Amino acid sequence: MGTATWLRRVMGYAAAGLSVLACLAWILVTAKVIVLSAGGLLVAAVVSVVSAAGGGAEAAFRLKAAARLRKQGRITDATIVSADERYVAIPSGFTGWVTTVKVSFTDASGHLINAGYTDYARAAGKKEGQTVQIAYDPSRPASIAPVGGDPRVFDVFFLALGSAALVGMAVYFAFRAFG
Repeated sequence: MGTATWLRRVMGYAAAGLSVLACLAWILVTAKVIVLSAGGLLVAAVVSVVSAAGGGAEAAFRLKAAARLRKQGRITDATIVSADERYVAIPSGFTGWVTTVKVSFTDASGHLINAGYTDYARAAGKKEGQTVQIAYDPSRPASIAPVGGDPRVFDVFFLALGSAALVGMAVYFAFRAFG
């Protein structure tokens, strides 16, 4: 895994952790379980803004990758190495099927590439050893999507929605801090 990919993944985890912290603080403050001083409210506002920026940056990165794939992508056959289908139920959140598909294919330069994608639907009969068509980015062969649609667009929508909610929380905390 490249340094940039590793760093982006670590920053994503940090932003997700801060998002949870900001949401928890917002719930506890609005429910009047805890009372924060003006300084505490400002810290909560800053944490919310930083989390929103992290989520917005990740949304922009995924949207850019999906657009690049749509514009420059090459279609090829790939062999499914594994397909993991599971039902996910998050309380007060997403409920549905999530399928992680790992594939192996040879790119235009003859290199064997192992990559994967996550789809928010059932596996629809996908099985190990089956050949499927994918689109891949020649400049980044591990960036793939099934032919017919890129599931990253779904991720972008929820990341942007979460970022907007975090900005709203930051405004709430700032208003509470300043009176």
